[in-house]
Amino acid sequence: MDKTTQTLIRYEWKSFIRNRFQLLMLAAAFVFGMYAIYYGQSEINGQRQTIEAVTALEQKEFFEYKASFREELTTLEAEQTHDIASRPAYAWYRHGYHAILPPHDYAPLAIGQRDLFRYYYRLTGMSLHYQLFENELANPVNLMAGNFDLSFVLIYLFPLLIIAFCYGLFSAERENGTLALLQIQSVSIRKIILVRLAFYFMMVTGLALLISSIGLLTSGNPLAEENRLPAAAWITGVAAYCAFWFGLMFLIVSFRKNSSFNAISAAGCWLVFLIVVPALLNVLVTTKFPLSSTTLAGLMRRTSLENENDEEEAREVVMEFLAHTPKLAGSDSLLNNNLLSKAYAAFTSLKDINSKEAVDRYMAQVIRRNKWGARFHWLSPAINMQNLQTKMAKTDLHTFLLFHKALANFHESITDFYFSRLFWDKPIRQEDYSNLPVFEMPEIQDRWDAIRIGLSKIMLMAVLAFGIGYVKMK
Repeated sequence: MDKTTQTLIRYEWKSFIRNRFQLLMLAAAFVFGMYAIYYGQSEINGQRQTIEAVTALEQKEFFEYKASFREELTTLEAEQTHDIASRPAYAWYRHGYHAILPPHDYAPLAIGQRDLFRYYYRLTGMSLHYQLFENELANPVNLMAGNFDLSFVLIYLFPLLIIAFCYGLFSAERENGTLALLQIQSVSIRKIILVRLAFYFMMVTGLALLISSIGLLTSGNPLAEENRLPAAAWITGVAAYCAFWFGLMFLIVSFRKNSSFNAISAAGCWLVFLIVVPALLNVLVTTKFPLSSTTLAGLMRRTSLENENDEEEAREVVMEFLAHTPKLAGSDSLLNNNLLSKAYAAFTSLKDINSKEAVDRYMAQVIRRNKWGARFHWLSPAINMQNLQTKMAKTDLHTFLLFHKALANFHESITDFYFSRLFWDKPIRQEDYSNLPVFEMPEIQDRWDAIRIGLSKIMLMAVLAFGIGYVKMK
């Protein structure tokens, strides 16, 4: 570092520490970041407590079922518990399994879709679609406003901090009457602006990385195997996103306009990238791929057989179901046993079979909307960065779509376990409890490829903005 650069940095540092407003803005950004980390962790910790509670309930329930095989049935309650534990006619709709999407360690930093979609379900052998689309009560105002997590602070607030520090790098010198003195120096104006820009880049980006590091360390161990790549990608993304905004400010300053023009132009860019483009994409995707949940309204209503006392109707329902289930072929010879229970089980399964086409069409439309919108994330580094951070924290829409797909596979394993015993008149034995259905959440194979591509786009836009500004600032 030459002596001129050292002098410029020393002058900028003295000017910076004497500006109380700039110090106040940095302090406010730090406070906002700390609160965002606290808020995100409190939200996800609440979800973790809920997961622990429902897991404990399931464990307690199945512990009582298994214990009923070893205890003497001396009370009516004990007999009822044993009946539910051993008789498939009761067990298929009474045994509840919790399919859970546990939060990633860094989910508190980018809550994403975890406040909008359910992260656990209690599934029985009853209708899958009824259990999936039965919504919980939530505050729509909170869902619309979103969460004040660290991702929000970095994506929305830090660009404003960069604008406030950099909009007058050149124009302030001219307006204060010091530009003429700078122009007679041996160092070029471009180098002066670059040094000052680098100074503020180190200050603001350093603060963003400090806050991010605190968030990463307090939310999970960055050295853990499952956290290494997300932590490295988060740090890289924050640095690249800040670099883009500094490059954009350098481009605006390179036009050598007054401070008002710079401030208005920078604020306009902030509005375009963070408000206008997301809103426009939302309108376009809604128009191009309309989505209506009215077709699924009937799935969220309880239905039953028209006439429970009509054995002929019950037989017809069971036979229709068996026609769709080759695994149970031949069990029609046992219809006289537990006919009503078999009819109800068949009825709920037929309801899923008949509504599968409508549900698949609805979910396919959601996937098309997501894919089409992802093609235009390059239009806004803010959208791109937000999408990348939710992918790092596994709180993105694609994760929840995969979760729903895994739920369907899990429900199928539940119905296979109980219906194979119900329709073949086999009891549930104590040793069967060691082979209960288990939920498995598959990994997204191309997650890190998408993250690398997204980060490359942000870096490319940062280099492009800086390069054009460098050429113009002669």
